[in-house]
Amino acid sequence: MDEADLSLTGAKWAPRSIDVDQVAALREATGLSEAAATILALRGQGNPHGFAPEEWLAPRMEHFHDPLGMHNMEVALDRLKRALRDKQRIRVVTDYDVDGTTSSLILQAALRVMDPEVQLDYHIPNRFGEGYGFSQKAAEQAAADGVGLVVTADIGVRDHKAVAAANAGGVDVLICDHHLPKGASVPEGATVLCPPQEDCDYPNGSLAACGVSLKLAEALLAEHPKRDAILRSMLKLAAVGTVADMVPLNTLENRAIVTLGLAELNEGRHHAGLASLIGVSGLQAGSIRPIDLGFRLGPRINAAGRVADATLVVELLTTREHEQANELANRLDSLNTQRKDIQRRLVQDALTKIGEDPPPFVVLSGEESEGWHRGVVGIVAARVKDEVHRPTAIVSIQGDTAVGSVRSVPEVHAVRALDSASDLLVKYGGHPAAAGFTVPTADLDTLRERLQEHVQSLVDGEEMAPVREIDAEVTPQELTPELLRELARLGPFGMGNPEPTFVIRGVRPVKVEIKGKQGNLLKFRVPLGPEKSVEAVWWDRPDLLDTLREHTVDLLVNVGENVWRGNRRMQLEVRDATLSEEPPSEVPL
Repeated sequence: MDEADLSLTGAKWAPRSIDVDQVAALREATGLSEAAATILALRGQGNPHGFAPEEWLAPRMEHFHDPLGMHNMEVALDRLKRALRDKQRIRVVTDYDVDGTTSSLILQAALRVMDPEVQLDYHIPNRFGEGYGFSQKAAEQAAADGVGLVVTADIGVRDHKAVAAANAGGVDVLICDHHLPKGASVPEGATVLCPPQEDCDYPNGSLAACGVSLKLAEALLAEHPKRDAILRSMLKLAAVGTVADMVPLNTLENRAIVTLGLAELNEGRHHAGLASLIGVSGLQAGSIRPIDLGFRLGPRINAAGRVADATLVVELLTTREHEQANELANRLDSLNTQRKDIQRRLVQDALTKIGEDPPPFVVLSGEESEGWHRGVVGIVAARVKDEVHRPTAIVSIQGDTAVGSVRSVPEVHAVRALDSASDLLVKYGGHPAAAGFTVPTADLDTLRERLQEHVQSLVDGEEMAPVREIDAEVTPQELTPELLRELARLGPFGMGNPEPTFVIRGVRPVKVEIKGKQGNLLKFRVPLGPEKSVEAVWWDRPDLLDTLREHTVDLLVNVGENVWRGNRRMQLEVRDATLSEEPPSEVPL
């Protein structure tokens, strides 16, 4: 591949094609600018749901589907109501991530609304002691504790042995999950709510587990006089879990969950725990954005399960005592800082070890006792993969056993890569882009060789340059507050509805400087016209300081806003740049 065809970060740029007549029709129908109408047209391409543009632009409660349309919902309701009627002990068992903890809170709240005296407790597996999933240990403990019904969320649908153990102990199991691989069977002996399962015709197959839990709560509370108000309150948590779990945001129901939940978060009427979490996240009601759910609130909730115990999240978000709430929120914030420090150091160590010539499949490992923390291997693998654009496994060694996370590139299916070394692995699973595995430490070197051979059999390493798609091209003069408002209507952005990328050509950056506590932020201004400019930031590229000071460039950016202490202003987040063939715009700053 000719390096002249690559950007300053070694990527290929790929403008997306669109029917100009379709864009014109959308402009007339919606009143959007050409840039915004182009994005809307692109988001409609290939979308299997086929809804009208006006629906996309106005998410609302009417976009919620009837929960009774979900396979097994009526059976689940009957079992829950019988447990409440017979005063059976109910235990909610969920994953330790954001999706799991928000699911736990939604399910517990719904059951307590139905019966304030319900015999209810919860269990969240500890990542370090029990590991991922609904375990046989947890099932046997439920039987020993006299639990009549276990309700799982974000785990359970693949935990056949645990369901069998629960049933053997006289415990019924109700599963709320979304992790069912295509063609896989659900556990026998359980009532399963999982849209991807066979025989489920529910219109939204992309709910997060917190979304499935919300639908169960919606059905359970159908006759409650305050049902709508209760659901709107639950949407706060469902919005955070939906964004943080990176489920597709191109379905009307998921868009409504996030949009309406965000509106509730911005209302400002929160109990002590949620208010404290919002505060330590540097946010305030009225200015919380979709991106804040995934990058401010979500990471703090996740931090507990990554480096400590996720029960801290439930304790925080159920307390009504302000002093306790502040203490717990600050602990979460400290854990998140700890998580970021561990992550930052491991990413730096990993990139140093890789050097300038990354192998076809990066496999790096270290002792957990030396800081290779199993709670952050997935995040580190993602960051390293993004930097070197190679499938990456980061592995935490714990004695004779090693636990790893894979993050892959489009050219390499993560699970199929692990299939090539399945005889070495204790267990593994995941998705095309992400997977996890456990392997005997003694087999790590062989695993590395197998994964690299697998990639070499598929693709030439030189062909794995990252591809950055371009949604539209805009001029500096089109970067207006109106465009920002239009983009807000096209959101929320995330999986399935990625944040739009724009090219701005012929930019002569001014006031280029390095900022940030770690010296990793490149900040400059993009001239818009006489006496006008907009701030641009480029994370982790201080190495390009001189290039931006000395050259005219084409910028690939996301158009967003910086919110600080209630003040809002447009900000460009740079994703990439090329040396421009356009003359610089003659616009004095």
